[in-house]
Amino acid sequence: MAALVLLAGCAGGIAGPNGAQTGDSENSGTVSFYVSDERNAIGQFEHLNVTVTSVGFAQSGDAAANASGDWDVETESEGGLELDVVGNVTAGENATVRVTHDGEPAGNVTVEADDADVSVRTDANGTATVSVPADGGFSVSASTDEDSEFGESEAELEYELEADDDEDGETEWVEHDVDNRTVDLTELQGANATQLGNMSVPAGEYEKVFVHVGEVEGTLESGEQVNVKLPSQKLHLNEDFTVNQSSDVEFVFDITVFEAGNSGKYILKPVASESGTDVPIERVDVEGDVEAELEANFVGDVTAGEDATVRVTQDGEPVENATVTVNEDVEVTTDANGTATVSVPADAEEFELEAETEEGSAYGEGEAELEFELGESEEDDDSDEAELGVTLESGLAAGENATVVVTDGEGDVVGDATVAVDGEVVGETNADGELTFAVPADASLDTEVTVTADGETVTLDSTTAAAAN
Repeated sequence: MAALVLLAGCAGGIAGPNGAQTGDSENSGTVSFYVSDERNAIGQFEHLNVTVTSVGFAQSGDAAANASGDWDVETESEGGLELDVVGNVTAGENATVRVTHDGEPAGNVTVEADDADVSVRTDANGTATVSVPADGGFSVSASTDEDSEFGESEAELEYELEADDDEDGETEWVEHDVDNRTVDLTELQGANATQLGNMSVPAGEYEKVFVHVGEVEGTLESGEQVNVKLPSQKLHLNEDFTVNQSSDVEFVFDITVFEAGNSGKYILKPVASESGTDVPIERVDVEGDVEAELEANFVGDVTAGEDATVRVTQDGEPVENATVTVNEDVEVTTDANGTATVSVPADAEEFELEAETEEGSAYGEGEAELEFELGESEEDDDSDEAELGVTLESGLAAGENATVVVTDGEGDVVGDATVAVDGEVVGETNADGELTFAVPADASLDTEVTVTADGETVTLDSTTAAAAN
């Protein structure tokens, strides 16, 4: 395998935390995502820790116009209890569910629908009527305890309306990792909420939100550890909302835990009536004027007399509408990708800037500062000690994957080095100093890859890469 190796002397740049590429900055907005808990059975718990792995948003796929279309069905059963639907399922109408145990009708079994406050009991034929939400998608659960004639058993049924496959109705997803963030729902009752992050998404209409959960740990007031069920390891919410270009939207995802009948079994579900973009909250993850932690870094080279790009992030996510002040004079504002363009003075020996967010903003009050020294001579850049080495495996073929490996002057790998393609950050190197990324489909000979770490930047272009291969 051919490889290209470049060594950097004192090229300028300051590395920041990982920031995933979030799309076209000219057509994006920011979702400030919060989790809250509607009171139900939470009073029985001392702690209820939910670990969230990622959050997904689905753009509108014209589900309302296809409310009687095909459904995607998932079922789970335990102890011989099973759930199915009798007849058709149509969004906005009632549906009949049937509960059986070992193939026989199970009467007088509690059935819980999407809304934790709604429960019905099956008749002698094992059937019950439930309402299907108008926006499509619903889940139903049934359970019996060990003292019942069916013994301890449970079943779950989840219906989701499939999106159109045509060009106009295709559902597009945006997903953000949240680094296995654990929240204790006992601390988020009522209006209390905690923020999982500020997430950049394409502007447009959205209709579905998923919260993917890795682990649930429940401890009752008595100290007993209990199993809290979560169908399909995710929480699914049908909720219409709009993200406008270069705007902030606060979205609250409300979760509840309820006890299925009096069985001692607990289930997590989202609460549509307490979720959305117009929900009052009291944040429990910040206190008054506590400063938010911001990070700022330069993307690419910094050259006297030319423009430079600065990127502001919080917890690895871009910070939009942060005020960037250059040399205590010129002010600019970051876009949806957290970036802003600043002019570097031609005759300045030092270049300073400060990024700020205000108290009451989606990011809280915080600031970050950058100082950069200019005017190093070429002789200084040709020093014997090369500080940063970058290896690009293969070329920059459009639509293909490429891998960079970063090392320091002693040949040791460098983790957390920021990698950008044409100014857009695509990620950071791992503990082995490596990052594999997708080369844009429109890559050309003008495409540049910049690697920044420890105040130094290396720039690779397609022409150089092709020559090395």
